[in-house]
Amino acid sequence: MEREGRDEKNVKWILIISLIMFFVLEWWYFLNSSFPYAFFNFWFFIYFVNILSVVLTITFATLDKAGFWEPEITYQLTIFFFILSMALFFVSQLQLISNVAY
Repeated sequence: MEREGRDEKNVKWILIISLIMFFVLEWWYFLNSSFPYAFFNFWFFIYFVNILSVVLTITFATLDKAGFWEPEITYQLTIFFFILSMALFFVSQLQLISNVAY
């Protein structure tokens, strides 16, 4: 019973962080500057997959909080896509560091 309460709190905080991250990433990647077709390269792919993983994190966290589908599956998918989005966010910071350094 205690584990279910912790899982529910984890999903709530993952949902909150993912919603904030979605709006920050949307502004930072897409609304801050225009992407001509020449920029459809590796970094654009990383940005696109990162936004997609954040949206999937929000979707599965919402499904978990609402009680739809299997709770164990939605919890595992929420955790997986959250970790993926955080890893891609870290990788995308490498471009920022390389732009500042060079």
